[in-house]
Amino acid sequence: MCGIAGIVHLRGDPVDPALLDRMTDALAHRGPEGRGIFLDRNVGLGHRRLKIIDLSENAAQPMYSDDRNIVLTFNGEIYNYREKRRMLEQRGYVFRSQSDTEVLLKLYEEFGVECLTHLRGMFAFAIYDRKRRQIFCARDRIGMKPFKYFFNGRIFLFASELKSLLEHPHCDRAVDETALHHFLTMTYVPAPHTGFQKIRKLSAAHAMLLDLKKEELKEWCYWSLNFKEKEDHSKEEWSKRIREKIDESVRMQMVADVPVGAFLSGGIDSSAVCTFMAKAAGAPIHTFSIGRGDAKDELEDALLVSKKIGSNHHPTVVVPDIKALLPKLIHAYEEPFADPSMIPTYLVSQFAKQKVTVCLNGDGGDENFAGYLRDAILKFSLSWEKAPGALHTLTRFGTRSLSSLFRTDFLYLCDEFERSIKAPWPERFLRYNSAFPDHEKKILYTSKFSSDYADFPTSQWYGEKGKMYRGYADDTIDQALSMDLFLHLADCLMPKVDNAAMAHALECRSPLLDHELLEMTARIPADLKLHGYKLKWIMKQALQGTLPREILNKKKQGFRLPLQSLFQGELAPYIREKLLSGSPKKWEIFERSQLEKFLRHALKSRRDYSQHIFTLLCLDEWFLQYT
Repeated sequence: MCGIAGIVHLRGDPVDPALLDRMTDALAHRGPEGRGIFLDRNVGLGHRRLKIIDLSENAAQPMYSDDRNIVLTFNGEIYNYREKRRMLEQRGYVFRSQSDTEVLLKLYEEFGVECLTHLRGMFAFAIYDRKRRQIFCARDRIGMKPFKYFFNGRIFLFASELKSLLEHPHCDRAVDETALHHFLTMTYVPAPHTGFQKIRKLSAAHAMLLDLKKEELKEWCYWSLNFKEKEDHSKEEWSKRIREKIDESVRMQMVADVPVGAFLSGGIDSSAVCTFMAKAAGAPIHTFSIGRGDAKDELEDALLVSKKIGSNHHPTVVVPDIKALLPKLIHAYEEPFADPSMIPTYLVSQFAKQKVTVCLNGDGGDENFAGYLRDAILKFSLSWEKAPGALHTLTRFGTRSLSSLFRTDFLYLCDEFERSIKAPWPERFLRYNSAFPDHEKKILYTSKFSSDYADFPTSQWYGEKGKMYRGYADDTIDQALSMDLFLHLADCLMPKVDNAAMAHALECRSPLLDHELLEMTARIPADLKLHGYKLKWIMKQALQGTLPREILNKKKQGFRLPLQSLFQGELAPYIREKLLSGSPKKWEIFERSQLEKFLRHALKSRRDYSQHIFTLLCLDEWFLQYT
């Protein structure tokens, strides 16, 4: 819901209203149903509205306190707003709207920055407190809603998207090469980077306070997950608790004054959310599925679940035109981003918007319950690393020889696995889910770029970055889940969904990422999540009898485009033309001769280089649009 923007001149200069208008209207796609502007000489707040709860003008933003000393611009939903409203009414507060926005405003009036402890939802907001002469900003615990900002000591700018900030002349477009170095491996830009040197994004579960008197900006982390405090319960007791908490979260997130539906992929997580939605709804819910129309998609699985729950099901088959879609995707995602699942996410959001304004999804199940193959690979590697050195030498020789001879994906992955086995586990954990490993991208770099980053491998940076999150857990699998939640999920999966959905003015909600559910699952012993090498074991146990056995027992699949065959077939000429011409900015990073050599090999190899190529395509298009 919505888009926010703001300008603050710390030295007292007046805000240009025309400039604030341009920044606000750059977010019109996020909030096409209303706009509002607040000006107080050197402070300006803007808001674009997508109406979800209380459709009246009483809920319009920016919203003022009764004495007009506190002003709020807010993007998101507070799911426990009714409960908090009752508490505030008991304390004497009077409300003029039925909105969650007003509840957030009055929570700040009552509790100040500690209002964050009362919020259960997804949010990014800025609150101007005239009396205290401060701007209070925060982002939700998992990073579902974006908050990007610029601060140079004299001017503070913030917005939901870079497109808004880049309207301001002080936001130059100097490229952040460190961000691009990490992007080539991770396929996304990790916080606090954005791709631009001067612009940052607030990390998940972080808040900021700008003191207008002292001209200081203070940032802090206000929440974390504790995996150390485990609880000892039976399988049956954990199953009961999981079902109850998912049911509670789904019910809370179905509240809206506009049509609500759900994405139904046919996987366990979305099927669970849809099943609990159908149970709570008084009428058939709308479900939306997307597929390729072949044996490798999940449309049949989604149809099976739809029939079981009696939903109004809307499946669609798509054959994406990547050449036509790429510019639209990069415009929507605005930071360098290259997760191929952005394509179906964008398309299914566009499709669902035809019927509903809000969609629930199944994001978070894998992070809550250890559902990724890389979790099992990591567990195996922790045992394999203890094997005798001679065995590793022999295995490394075998995988390297066979991989160079046959060049298949499986042998390459075996070689990469053995190559990384002596690295600290957090570094190799990233290698199990990346595009260009450090040793591959270095070959493509210019001598200057290589000299700047040769001693700064992304895998090592990732390991260092994850230290804080590993400190919240004792078990290695729990540590990996914590890193996945606050790095990969917060900086990759959440932006993937928010940018795709809000490009079409669709709000997406993730019941499996409710922070109370996360706090509960953090107390589940890791061996109940990854049971032996069985992924999501305790979640599957909890959903026995709730979901069809075919869904519970199926292999993790997802929507996968046949990128390798497309890139090596009909799109090969397009790829050569785009990557060898396109934006000249890329030649500040890549040596032309090395990139040409890479493309000649990748476009003919039996090994799948589609993720590498897609990453390069997205980067080139980003250079064209944003630099």
